[in-house]
Amino acid sequence: MEAKEARPPYVTFETKGEEDRTASIERGFYVARDVDYALITPQGSKDRIERKVADWFPQLEQNVMENRMPREWLKAFREAYAAWKEGRELPLNGTPILTWSVAAPHQIKSLLDAHIRTVEDLAAANEETISRLGMGGRALKDKAVSWLTSAGTTGKVTEELAALKIAKEAAEAQVLALSKQVEVLATQVASLLPAVKKP
Repeated sequence: MEAKEARPPYVTFETKGEEDRTASIERGFYVARDVDYALITPQGSKDRIERKVADWFPQLEQNVMENRMPREWLKAFREAYAAWKEGRELPLNGTPILTWSVAAPHQIKSLLDAHIRTVEDLAAANEETISRLGMGGRALKDKAVSWLTSAGTTGKVTEELAALKIAKEAAEAQVLALSKQVEVLATQVASLLPAVKKP
């Protein structure tokens, strides 16, 4: 599967205190500084990789330049980091599993425990992830694929219906305006014609 077809890893951020060795030596006591870390969980993996944000973003830029990662991922990671720094919730890349009405509460818990945060992630799950979900894992993946397919179809139909409704309302308004104009014209014509005498 090419990178453009793959799903991005799940990334969170946290700040850790690390010793500033130079400052500790100068002052004669332990001095810490805050360092931001990216906590990366690749799709289909239970492992978590920790990278210093200051080192991680340049590495991602290099991956984009070498076509090993889509530029959209880098943009999304930068936005997620900015949101985290501002105290806002991290944006999900897809439909949150927590709000997916197709799965039962115990299934949602299993999905979250397997680091599956979106329906799109579940639809793209590899064999290792499906096996970690246990019995019913494949059925959940199939439901996700079907749900996304029908959501895409339903969304298109909904948009088409909304466009037709707007067009219908515009046509009705135009017919009403034309009817009023015909009434005005009929009145004007009637006033111009001499009265027809009956024999």
